[in-house]
Amino acid sequence: MKKLIYILLMIPNFILAEDFKLVCEGEMSTYRNNVQENVSNEIQTLHVKDDSINIDSITYKNKTYNYGSIKGSSKYLKDDAKIIVETFQISNECDTATLNIKFNRASGMVKSTSKRIGACDGSSFTTSTKFKGKCK
Repeated sequence: MKKLIYILLMIPNFILAEDFKLVCEGEMSTYRNNVQENVSNEIQTLHVKDDSINIDSITYKNKTYNYGSIKGSSKYLKDDAKIIVETFQISNECDTATLNIKFNRASGMVKSTSKRIGACDGSSFTTSTKFKGKCK
């Protein structure tokens, strides 16, 4: 009986520990200086692992980095209800980029927002994308 209880207690850990792939279909909106430029149908592939997530061949995990002129950090959170990715990067002390992704595991809905603010050459500009889709 103790073995059965032990196995039942371990099931949530096995479920959270598995790697899986998702294909997300949705709508991508692109903006320049906060003016919408384009809307298109997109497909994104997510490969979810315990310590990282791979989105269209780019891997995100918990880390902080400093490569001289490029500094940043990324945060990856995975639990039984949601998956969250947040990144921040600054280049040459004047260009910044952020990415926020939220995936609801119960509904299968994913929302992501990326933004880049460029100011290195003296002219300021902002580009951003928003993706909202359903994953299977």
